[in-house]
Amino acid sequence: MSQDQELDLTPAPRVLQMLGEINLEVWRCLAELIDNSIDGFIDAARADQPIDRPQVSVAIPTTNSESSRIQVTDNGPGMSIDTLENALRAGWSGNDALSKLGLFGMGFNIATARMGMVTEVWTTRAGDPEWVGVRIDLNELRSTGNYRVPRQTRPKTDPARHGTDITITRLKPEQRAYLAKANNRSTIRKHLARAYSSLLSTSEVGTIRLEVSNSRINPLRPCVWSAERSVELTDGTIVNAVESFDVPLAPRRFCNHCMRTLASDEESCPTGGDSCAVVETPRRLRGWVGLQRYLDKSEFGLDLIRNGRKIEIGNKDLFNWSDGDSVEVEYPIDDPRSRGRFIGEIHLDHCQVSYTKNRFERDDPAWAEMVRVVRGDGPLRPNAARQLGHTDNHSPLYKLFQAFRRSSPQGKNGLWSRVLVVQDNDRAQQMAAEFAKDEVEFLSDERWWQLIEEQDRRILGDGPNAPPPPVPDGFLGDASPPDPPTDENPREEAAPSPAPPPPARRPVHELSRRYVHPTFRVEYDIQAFAVEPGDPDLPPGQPWIVRLEDVSTRTYAYLFDATHEIFRSTTMTPLDAMLVELTHRTIEFLRGQSMEATTGAVLADFRSVYSVDTRLDAQEIIGLATNAIADLCRAVSALIPSADAVPIHDELVERDRAAMARRMAGRGVPDPRALIEDGRSWDYADGATVRGLFNRRPELFLDGRYWDEPHQAIDFGDPEITAEARQATVARYDAYLGDVIWLSEQTPAEIERASRDAIIRATCSLRLLRPDVAV
Repeated sequence: MSQDQELDLTPAPRVLQMLGEINLEVWRCLAELIDNSIDGFIDAARADQPIDRPQVSVAIPTTNSESSRIQVTDNGPGMSIDTLENALRAGWSGNDALSKLGLFGMGFNIATARMGMVTEVWTTRAGDPEWVGVRIDLNELRSTGNYRVPRQTRPKTDPARHGTDITITRLKPEQRAYLAKANNRSTIRKHLARAYSSLLSTSEVGTIRLEVSNSRINPLRPCVWSAERSVELTDGTIVNAVESFDVPLAPRRFCNHCMRTLASDEESCPTGGDSCAVVETPRRLRGWVGLQRYLDKSEFGLDLIRNGRKIEIGNKDLFNWSDGDSVEVEYPIDDPRSRGRFIGEIHLDHCQVSYTKNRFERDDPAWAEMVRVVRGDGPLRPNAARQLGHTDNHSPLYKLFQAFRRSSPQGKNGLWSRVLVVQDNDRAQQMAAEFAKDEVEFLSDERWWQLIEEQDRRILGDGPNAPPPPVPDGFLGDASPPDPPTDENPREEAAPSPAPPPPARRPVHELSRRYVHPTFRVEYDIQAFAVEPGDPDLPPGQPWIVRLEDVSTRTYAYLFDATHEIFRSTTMTPLDAMLVELTHRTIEFLRGQSMEATTGAVLADFRSVYSVDTRLDAQEIIGLATNAIADLCRAVSALIPSADAVPIHDELVERDRAAMARRMAGRGVPDPRALIEDGRSWDYADGATVRGLFNRRPELFLDGRYWDEPHQAIDFGDPEITAEARQATVARYDAYLGDVIWLSEQTPAEIERASRDAIIRATCSLRLLRPDVAV
């Protein structure tokens, strides 16, 4: 076979246009170009020639015009013409793929071709006499059929200048239309702020300044509880609101040319090419998992980071358990609205990523290593873990799950400080918005903690009349400080008579906030205080008063007497009273301005925003009922004595036993008999089955075992009266169970059709059915 003729295997220029058809979000396209700039700063720092005040500037268009352009400029070290030539070749990755972000190559070609048809790259190094560059026109390349583009130069006025400038023109119509919308540009800024939050905060090259359209991008910090907040589990384990980890891993060999991790038994790269360069890399896995200060249906999850840039944002894969055949969601499973708050950052520098750099490769051994360190080998759910033989899980995510999986406390007297949750989640989210704006008073978690303390005081019966903390100096007419001493009036000559003590007032943080009418945008900054009946600022006999306290800041003081008869009602609370007052003031303010500003409409709008907790939300009620039944079923395994587990199971009617067996089979339980023998089969029961058990064996649940209500402890000295009293207790709790089971079996549409009284009764049963003790 003749080998005289060489074959030109250079791909057709159409390949570049095809790369542009890969679906990559605009912000990720920009990030590919920003990565290359940051890599230049890293190269310079490692060569002991760090860049002074490193900066990347991104200019994006604001109008949908054919002349629109995108420009990314940096003051990095610049490139030689040979490096530039390599950098623009599709598939080139440089010689240090593990520790860099971009290095041009495939990412550069995908990003530029995705956004526009013409790309110019100009670069220069300090001391170079000129700028050198190339112009890549995809249409021209396609028409000529080759990749050859002429080298260009342009004058350089300052020989000391250095950096690279990338300009993309002839933008694609869909990209121009996208960028012309202000909301989309804001979204780009938000994504970049989060993706580079680690590098913009601290990096080996110092503080990097990133600008988009002449506006600096500040790192988007997580709104997380302080690591100093913690709870103690029943076994004595202390779990912090933020669990950090830094774990050394065994070094691995990696081929920089092929960009692949070698197996543990491979001494050299299996490709065996002349360009293969195998290096052994030390590795660490570091990061943290913790609690966001608010709950959200989507804004939670773990950020996965490679060399400082976030590749996957809000990833929820580690919240799922997979046995290889099926996947079960483990978090969130206890919140009725499916809201979560577990967040974190995991630095996974030595795991391969996709060529679009938006996903870590799951088949890389480094991914499985990370999963074991962060969440352990087994399920996060302790019962499921025991069933599968997994024990001694001390991973950070497992600890967080055991302490903080719930979004509300267990039991009638459960404390919110045990789960670190603000009950009014809308309020928590509004404070998080202030945190995002760098408002100083919201940067720490103190405002959230004040609300939790108030919630706990209500549960503990420590009402508004308890001894209050001091009122802030100068607020609500506190006495002015005494005049400073003078020669004519030395302080020691005339001791002032003691000032009367200030009125006993307790700041009520739950009600202290800015109230804004959603339609008319009338605002009230309220500072709320619970006061005593004789408070001098509260007119005699009145339950509350709202008055303008500070004209300059438009701050109002809301004083209320919580002991007043009007508040001994299920239909009037201090919040209701304040909203009535704000409605009256809003009507007065808008008098003559709006025909729509009626008392009913304004009050309804205020309540729709600020009376969330009293709404009968169908979906949430059903979720709470379902969780209550599931909690009760799970508790049975701990309530049944081990010797009685099998006999109690055998008492079940065939229908109930078959239903439990089907659920175990559906969840892949390998040994159902073992679960029956230790009582854990009740994890797979339903509401009707556990209700039947309660009626047959009430002593398992009452007398402080699950509920404090006495049963066996009841003794009237007469067997017949005692039996009647015990049966009355059982009947009462059976009715509660019936209500909650009914709720759990409804659809939202059925709840909406049900009578208000029926829903209120059932939700009261739901509260009464909460456990009194932790099981």
